Amino acid sequence: MARKQPTKPNRLASAAQQRRRSKKEGSSRREATVLIPLTYKDGSRIAPGVVDAIFEELFRHFGGWTIEGRVKGAYRMQSGQKQVENLLKVSVILEAGQLPILESLVSRWCRELGQETMLLKVADFTIKFVPPLPEAENR
Repeated sequence: MARKQPTKPNRLASAAQQRRRSKKEGSSRREATVLIPLTYKDGSRIAPGVVDAIFEELFRHFGGWTIEGRVKGAYRMQSGQKQVENLLKVSVILEAGQLPILESLVSRWCRELGQETMLLKVADFTIKFVPPLPEAENR
């Protein structure tokens, strides 16, 4: 008589269980996007080392960053003049309680880069870091 093999626990939770766990685990996580200018207001290029230092600060405080690409945007300056800029769109994942840290960093970069303002967007999505399935479960 063949011995019955023990069944492996199902590591794939039901959708309802995943939603409950997701809300509990990631409820305070936010995605923040910052537009980093690539030039000063006079059109001169911001040195790559300055931008690299911004990335290092993001990594130190939030554990990572993602460049979503280069974007171009226009806005009306306080003087009424139209300003068109090339920017890097950078996102970070942070805990809701870390938002004041990011706002402080962006405010300082704004001053250091000679900007009137810098765009900071904070999204309230469900954020999860999903690891790969163990090899045995891919079948």
